[in-house]
Amino acid sequence: MPIAAGFTELEHTADVGFRAYAPSLPGLFYQVARALLHVLFLRPPRQGKDMLTFTVEAEDPETLLVRFLNELLYQVQTRGRVPAGLFLRLEKPGEGCRLTARMRYAPFDPEAYGFLGEVKSATFHGLEVEKTEAGYAASVVLDV
Repeated sequence: MPIAAGFTELEHTADVGFRAYAPSLPGLFYQVARALLHVLFLRPPRQGKDMLTFTVEAEDPETLLVRFLNELLYQVQTRGRVPAGLFLRLEKPGEGCRLTARMRYAPFDPEAYGFLGEVKSATFHGLEVEKTEAGYAASVVLDV
């Protein structure tokens, strides 16, 4: 029986994969973000004082998840903003989905957080978002 919320690593030959679980779809996006941070850092920050809000949109939850992860990668690896707290709101206006994220962040500090190396992007390879008896689950593969 899957845990109510969390993530586990998946075996993958060249890239990094994980499977996340949560009772709700916004909770699933939160768990996927946590998993991404654990791929990037040994010790992701727990506190941050600065705030940022961003929105991603897509026609389906799978594409929305990839865009969300790629926005997080952009914030970390290009802008130097490491998520230390996420507040997510998921909307389904008309056709498609919209995710608004309020992100508390800390400045990128590779030594303090134990940076493990760059991730190129989230991919559609092996991507799956599904409704389960316990809520939702997603399988994600990252191109490293």
